[in-house]
Amino acid sequence: MDVSAIDYYANHGGSFLHRASAPPKLVFAGLVIASVVVTRDFYFLLGAYITLAALVFRTGLPAPRVITIAAYPAIFALIFAAAGWNGDWIGAGVIILKALTAALASVIVIVTTPYPDVFASLRPFLPKIIAEGLFLTYRSLFLLLDLMDNLLKALRVRGGISRGKIVRNVVNFSSGIGLLLVRGLDISEKFYGVMRVRGYDGKLSGGYVRGGSPACGAGAVLTGAAILALALSIRYEPGLESLGVYFVYAALPALALSAAWGLYPKWEAEAWKKS
Repeated sequence: MDVSAIDYYANHGGSFLHRASAPPKLVFAGLVIASVVVTRDFYFLLGAYITLAALVFRTGLPAPRVITIAAYPAIFALIFAAAGWNGDWIGAGVIILKALTAALASVIVIVTTPYPDVFASLRPFLPKIIAEGLFLTYRSLFLLLDLMDNLLKALRVRGGISRGKIVRNVVNFSSGIGLLLVRGLDISEKFYGVMRVRGYDGKLSGGYVRGGSPACGAGAVLTGAAILALALSIRYEPGLESLGVYFVYAALPALALSAAWGLYPKWEAEAWKKS
């Protein structure tokens, strides 16, 4: 996962979601996640996921890559579905789609919003130490992922990981994890030292949320509200269960149109690396 690419997506896009400020997009994601929690309807979840995929195409970002990033939670959902398997394919599909839909809603916010804006929006609702801890953890997580990637490459190059040698692979990987832990502690100390040199005294500066287009923000919130209203209607109103199927029928053409629009990208996502 390339954090530099994610930051580039968030800062250089020109879609209506990029133009919206962070708070409305956080509300949008919260409403979508609430609808995922409320519903148990397979077709509604499928329609919601297709709708979010259409939004990804409308952002002008490399949609396959963004959707792939959001698909990682499906691995754990598959394990959970397999553990509780009772022969019901619809039930298993509901579990997987819940994970995929919630993750995609969150990823849409991440790839269309600069991360300082996200954490600045959370500051009024969280204790200071938690907000600042989350801010620093965001960067530290990707540093550790990069270290892990380098560790795996080094093990493969030096023959530490080989096919068919499970015991040897586990032993070498365990040793590598120990080295990674020591390396992570060293980076943490250096990071803290750099912050102290630059004036850190227990409080991070910042907290200003940049404004955006009110119309674009309202559009994001209304989209999330419509999805939640549909979920509540299907769940609690007798006779409206079939709305989930119609939701899928409506979402598929929207996805097709958005995908066709996405075939003509307005900018090259990785162009900055070539300049």
